[in-house]
Amino acid sequence: MPVTLINVFSVPKAKEEEFVKWWQDVKDNITKQPGFISGKFHKSIKPDSKFNFINVAIWENEDIYWKAYEKSVTPMKAKLQQLEVEMTPALYHVAFEY
Repeated sequence: MPVTLINVFSVPKAKEEEFVKWWQDVKDNITKQPGFISGKFHKSIKPDSKFNFINVAIWENEDIYWKAYEKSVTPMKAKLQQLEVEMTPALYHVAFEY
């Protein structure tokens, strides 16, 4: 059953441009992982939003997502720490559509 990753980021204003450039590089690796279906990267339109970036990605299933996560998390966390970015990921199933 597909799962949706919703990963919220709190990025310091001074580091937003660097974060977006880095994410564009990271996404190239992520989209090549087995089980990746699709993704969208969002930026808040509210200038003072705590979570100013959100990544939403669909994966074939939870096990496949965690394998991809384990493969990429260490270098990602190092860069996020350098950029002073707070990251909060979670997996979801669709409860219902409307």
